[in-house]
Amino acid sequence: MIHRRPREDASWQTAVDLATDPSSSTVAEVARALGVDPTAGLTFEDAELRARDVGPNAITTGERPRIWRMVLASATQPFVVLLLVAGLGAVFLGEVRDGLLILFGLVPIVGADVVTEYRGERALEALRAGSAPRATVRRSGRVVEVAAAEIVPGDVVILRVGDVVPADIMLSRVDRLLLDRSLLTGESIPQPARVDPDPSDAALRDRTNVAFSGTSVVAGRGEGIAVATGAATEVGRIAGSLATRERRRSPLQRELDRLVRILVVVAIGLIAITSGLGFIRGNPVGANLLAGISAAIAAIPEEPPVLLAVILGLGAYRLLRRGVLVRRLNAEEILGAIDLVITDKTGTLTCNRLEVESVSDLGGAVTDPRARLRVLEMALRAEDDAWGREPGMGANSFTRCLVRAIEAAGGEGSLDSALLVSTEPVSDDRPWSTTTAVHEGHRETLLFGAPEAVADLVLGQVGPERLAWHAAIENATADGGRVLGLARCSDDSVPAMEAIIGFGDPIRPEIATATKVARAAGIQVIVVTGDHPATARAIAAQAGLDAGRVVTGETLDRWSDHELAREIPGLVVVARSTPTQKRRIVAVARAGGHLVAVTGDGVNDAPALHGADVAVAMGSGTAVAKEASDLVLGDDSFATLVFGIEEGRRIVDNVQKGLVFLVSTHIALLGFILLATLVGYGQPLLPIQIIWLELFIDLATSVAFEREPAEHNVMRRPPRHVTKPLLTTGLLGRIALAGGFSALAALWLLTSSGGTPDHARWLAFTALVCGQAVRAYANRGLSEPLLRLGRNSVLLGACILAVAIQALIPMVAPLADVFRAAPLDAVDWILVAIAALTPALVAQGLRARRMTWVA
Repeated sequence: MIHRRPREDASWQTAVDLATDPSSSTVAEVARALGVDPTAGLTFEDAELRARDVGPNAITTGERPRIWRMVLASATQPFVVLLLVAGLGAVFLGEVRDGLLILFGLVPIVGADVVTEYRGERALEALRAGSAPRATVRRSGRVVEVAAAEIVPGDVVILRVGDVVPADIMLSRVDRLLLDRSLLTGESIPQPARVDPDPSDAALRDRTNVAFSGTSVVAGRGEGIAVATGAATEVGRIAGSLATRERRRSPLQRELDRLVRILVVVAIGLIAITSGLGFIRGNPVGANLLAGISAAIAAIPEEPPVLLAVILGLGAYRLLRRGVLVRRLNAEEILGAIDLVITDKTGTLTCNRLEVESVSDLGGAVTDPRARLRVLEMALRAEDDAWGREPGMGANSFTRCLVRAIEAAGGEGSLDSALLVSTEPVSDDRPWSTTTAVHEGHRETLLFGAPEAVADLVLGQVGPERLAWHAAIENATADGGRVLGLARCSDDSVPAMEAIIGFGDPIRPEIATATKVARAAGIQVIVVTGDHPATARAIAAQAGLDAGRVVTGETLDRWSDHELAREIPGLVVVARSTPTQKRRIVAVARAGGHLVAVTGDGVNDAPALHGADVAVAMGSGTAVAKEASDLVLGDDSFATLVFGIEEGRRIVDNVQKGLVFLVSTHIALLGFILLATLVGYGQPLLPIQIIWLELFIDLATSVAFEREPAEHNVMRRPPRHVTKPLLTTGLLGRIALAGGFSALAALWLLTSSGGTPDHARWLAFTALVCGQAVRAYANRGLSEPLLRLGRNSVLLGACILAVAIQALIPMVAPLADVFRAAPLDAVDWILVAIAALTPALVAQGLRARRMTWVA
């Protein structure tokens, strides 16, 4: 009889609290609490009414950011606001062309940030399509397929190989059901499911009678009652805790904020000086204020935010080509300063694929290829799943990995189902399967399952051979992997133990090199996993990490935060960890001054991702992990993350070189204007000349720094400390010397030229332009001579083009008129070359002596 509960009786809802923690309850108790007959399921009417009460079986990921909000967030950055005020001020004071050009320069600043975030959100929408869209349930006594979003508490759900579990399900029937729960618990080996109640205090990883939402079926089949859907599932509860994430400003953003504060003071000072001199000389009030505002606008470098936006934007594109999706631009820059990576194991260090890792017997590892192939083929025949499956059921993970191993050894990975006689699957009271089939004309019976149980069944409870096999089993399980025992008898012979087969998730081949590079770069790596300590130790050792000491989550819980902070520098592996413990490690490490990157693919990783400086999700991971991420690794590999760190360091280096170039040229420009004003020149440079110098030449050359290759030692030096500014006091002093020399040289050319005022102005201006072009290329390496650096043909081309256009302007009448340009003779060009090249030659000489210097 189908149980029907009227809509006005919502007592089933009050029972959900019992049902969503059913470990110690029986199936009958849960079915009674949820008002469902497990043999028939809910009626269609009941399911529809409950859906109205509880809503869809979906996790709300938050409102997708609207484009106008992205634009507003980017446009309210301090540097952007300062430029906006400067541009509007110029328009208001009549310098319309100057003001519009400044405002136009804001477009790439805001656009690069918005486009990157928008592209990241669109890509994330595509990644969300990986969740299970359909599910099989019993409704009104019939087996039907429904949208996973329509499942409600009380639904009877049927699970088959390949299914992603659509809700938290209390299991009522299992048939060799194996669940991959790595995305929730971090365990890489599939775990068998049971229907018996678990102890009331069982931890999440030890609950075997519940199939949790988001886990996947890798073998067998099962059936159960949905006890939690949507936000009430284990996945949903974690996702709910991540509703908002603090977006901290990056070190470079904070440095630009600092520069804004400095520039406001400089701008006010320039207004006071220029206007004051005008009043002293008797100039009109309006002209004085306009001169002051123009000087202030010239003092505000429009280029740094453009430089940062373009370099980060192009860096994001470069990373995308390597399969790294950048969701937030500033994550690239922070990644370059990371000094601690907390990584999960499954899928990041390993391949996230079950493989045959070992075949052994009493003599140890079976190394003879023919003997190994014989055992693998025998194991395949012992898997009843390999003989044929019902429609809609795929091969389980053990069958697939045995077939791969056999085919790799040159064998045949298929069986003739006509030869099968009988099978008895694994059950709760018999942890092995029994398969009988005809093989080479004989009736063969194979036992395959828990190695200790198979050995005791075949060899009895006493005897030296039993002790020897148990010792071999203990040796095979030392690394914590999944081990199965294989026994065989032919016709009516006595059963005999044949072998022990170990299964595991193999490490990625590139990981050892990647961890070596990370260590050389001063980056500590901590592996945090839900796996067995022996498994975690073995994988860490293969990854090239010092896995001598493995700390368990239980030990971690006994430490205070002070003790944990003291232990973090020596941590390498944390096994049997929980999501709370992983997040605690992140919080304590960050409180201790570390800049932390966290990798993760599962729901269990999301809380730690949420608290990291850089959150790195896997492309194959859950939507919850991706929602909490700054970067998504398409290939899931730790090695790709190390490439991202190297790219982040290259980006920061190039931003520093660009800033050095821009600040030094602004010092040269402003120094020249200020000194020329002091000595009596009312307008040493025209507004159009300043705009050409700043918005076109400076931007073209500074943006070309993005193509600058990484320095040879970029991954052989410690991470940059985030509290250390890119432009230190010592570096600013060297920048001032270089820029000051160019200002004085241009002033000397202006005052000593024997030509017309326009000729003198153009000669000084040309010296400034050529000096900037030389400075851009000469400052590619602040401590390395140019001959030791690689090539940057884009930057070289931009510099040559700037000088060529400067030389051509006097020859094109319309341009010559606008710029008031006068042709220069050979002597003039020699003087320009001396003024432009002298700082670069001095810098090269000092750098050859291993000194850091600015050209």
